Amino acid sequence: MKRVLGWGLALALASTAVFAVRAEDFAAALAGANYKEDKGVIYSWAGFPGPTKTPTAALVLLEKKGPAEIIIGDSFSYQIQISNRTAADIVAVNLQDALPDGFAIESIDPKPDSQSGVNVTWNLGTIPAKTAKCITITGRAIQLGCLVSRATAKVCFELTLPLVTRVLQCNIALTKTLPEVADICDPIVLCLTVQNIGSYPATDVCITDELPEGLVTKDGRSKIVIDAGTIPVGGYKTFNVELKATATGEFTNTAAATAARNCYTQSSASIKIVAPELELVASGPADGYICTRIPYQITVTNNGDSPARDVILTDSITGAFKVEEVSDNGRIGRGNRVAWNLGTINPGESRTVCLFGSSTVEGSVRSDIQVSGRCLDPKAVSHCLNLIGVPGVLTSLKDNCDPVIIGGAVTYTITASNTGSKESRNLVYTIKLDDGMEYIGGQGVTAVNVVDAKTLRFDPLPVLAKGATAAWQVTVKATGVGDKRFTAELKTDELDSVVAKSESTNFYQPTLAIIYAQ
Repeated sequence: MKRVLGWGLALALASTAVFAVRAEDFAAALAGANYKEDKGVIYSWAGFPGPTKTPTAALVLLEKKGPAEIIIGDSFSYQIQISNRTAADIVAVNLQDALPDGFAIESIDPKPDSQSGVNVTWNLGTIPAKTAKCITITGRAIQLGCLVSRATAKVCFELTLPLVTRVLQCNIALTKTLPEVADICDPIVLCLTVQNIGSYPATDVCITDELPEGLVTKDGRSKIVIDAGTIPVGGYKTFNVELKATATGEFTNTAAATAARNCYTQSSASIKIVAPELELVASGPADGYICTRIPYQITVTNNGDSPARDVILTDSITGAFKVEEVSDNGRIGRGNRVAWNLGTINPGESRTVCLFGSSTVEGSVRSDIQVSGRCLDPKAVSHCLNLIGVPGVLTSLKDNCDPVIIGGAVTYTITASNTGSKESRNLVYTIKLDDGMEYIGGQGVTAVNVVDAKTLRFDPLPVLAKGATAAWQVTVKATGVGDKRFTAELKTDELDSVVAKSESTNFYQPTLAIIYAQ
């Protein structure tokens, strides 16, 4: 007859579920239990008689075995086995397992005889001597922490045995940083840092960043792709990328990081790109006269929102014009080119320079003015000056004697001198004789014509060159007593009105003194 054990033995395994993968939680869940972890597998046991220091020391042994770590969402299995190591059968064996919190069942083999909530029960009946019965439970972890199952085998007594499986997760974080403000001339450093904030190594980590229009990499690319490889738990990698701006304005965009097991994160950053904006204004006369001092004034203004650096202003002058003076340490170079080094012009500031010169030749003078600076497109303006000469005819009028006795004659010399900068054309003198004057005769570079008793007119002198003189003489007879005026009126092509010149001569009648002899 087969022997049956009826010891009233109960084996039980129970613990409180822990949802954070922390060493202290893991240890607390297995407190008082026999267990070991080897090559990713955790194994725990309890036996009769207890306490059982090794599995081989138990007569009736309850065991649980499963993975020590799993990834959230991955399917895994753990086993419960009850072994009869005695030489007799054990009967009325009842096994119960309290399924872990955060565990989704996929299959149980063999199927339980009953289930109430998380508790599943198998009526295993008799376990023959030296045999065992095994149950496999398969499912997925659906939350982080520790999965703790409670198994109870009832023969006639209970043994407590926990099995703890850590649930891990891949989780990454990305930080993107840019300067708040950058000058369009300066390099921009984009910093991307990806960190493993999960509980499992992050593999196949990749960072992508689609740059907004107005920003490109140093080598002109608009998209950044970085292979970050594998990042261990708690580790991070930082990548610096040099950018350059192609436009001003405010830019915001988002970078993304991905890893295996559907890990995804993103981070945004903003930057304001500023730039100088130069305005160039030049002023000078449109018309001028040769042999006079001609002024120019040039103003450069920064209307932008960042400093304009290394500003150079140049004025290239073509035409018969001599630069005589420049302000603000301007340098006169070959070919009538003047240059100013204006240095840095801050936003809202202006710089004004001056230039002075002259010409002795009529004609057109052109100024091509340009301003440039670091990372700035040059700006240019042109100015044209029309230079003309101006005749300056001076009339001198002189009598050859003063006073003149009535009946006597006096000769007036009219001299025209061109002291201007160009020739004078068609000079015509008209002579006005005062009462008491009587025309006798005249001569000069052109003929003298009598208009009437008191008016004479010289034939036109076609050209009086610059610096030249011309002269005429008119002789009149004194016929009336008094201060008499000889007047010469000049008209030329260049004069809008007549220019008159008078000479005063005193005509007199002597008083006779009659002396009688006594």
